[in-house]
Amino acid sequence: MQHRRDLSDRPPFAVRNREGFALITVIWGLGLLTLLGATVIVGARYRVRTAQADGSVLASAAAAESAVNFAIASILSSAPNTSFPTRCRMPGGEQADIVVEEEVGKIDLNAASQPILERFFTALAQDKTRGARIAQSIVHFRRPPPRKEAGNQTTASDNRTTQTNAANDAKISSFSSILELDQIDGMSPTLLRSAMRYTTTLSGRPQPIPEAMTPALRLVMGLELGRANRRRPALPGHFTVRAHVRANDGSLYIREALVSIGATSTQSYTIREWRRGDIVGGSMDALRAREPVQACIKF
Repeated sequence: MQHRRDLSDRPPFAVRNREGFALITVIWGLGLLTLLGATVIVGARYRVRTAQADGSVLASAAAAESAVNFAIASILSSAPNTSFPTRCRMPGGEQADIVVEEEVGKIDLNAASQPILERFFTALAQDKTRGARIAQSIVHFRRPPPRKEAGNQTTASDNRTTQTNAANDAKISSFSSILELDQIDGMSPTLLRSAMRYTTTLSGRPQPIPEAMTPALRLVMGLELGRANRRRPALPGHFTVRAHVRANDGSLYIREALVSIGATSTQSYTIREWRRGDIVGGSMDALRAREPVQACIKF
């Protein structure tokens, strides 16, 4: 009789089943909450790191633009020891490598002779046929279109109009920016990016001044490298100011500005164009190997 009472005291099978299912549900719920919590924590950490990276890039970009402005101010100053390239430390601790390239030391797309253009683009493209085709296309691109003559009778007013139209045609037909190289037959995106560092539309010279050429351009043109001396930019003139800025966390930002300094009597300088610079092979290693020796701006 006692044995039967013990069996009757046990809960029914269905009740035990429900209790087991409830326990499994609770365990699954706790696991799901743990997984969601871990996901939220990981997501928050990722957002924090992304925000820090974005903030570092923005700070580096601001420091690079400040370095460009610092270089312009240094060129305009009368300090005798102002020369480039130079390296210094920005107020935020970023390391800045500043280079000033004179446009008279570059290949002028509007004035360079066809042999100079052919030699330059053949060296860049490593293809003589392609280099000759690009040089011919550039010469054709900058050639003014033929003028149309309405008749044989002309007056002084007509002559003035014809001269004005000819000047306008020549202006329209020439290169206004080195970015217009992408309209030249045979110019690939890779070749365009390489040529942009060595070309200009502002020097007005049939060939670059050797003393103002960068070592990289001298190498492309097959000239002797010589010594890479620090040089004070000659005023007035047109310059490309390039600032390589490396933040404390290692991020790199490059900013360029095409600047005319002392070209007009009304303004001391004019920034013609802002550019986002490219990382050149070896630049990162070179920057990491150097340490700034002094502050750019002394308070």
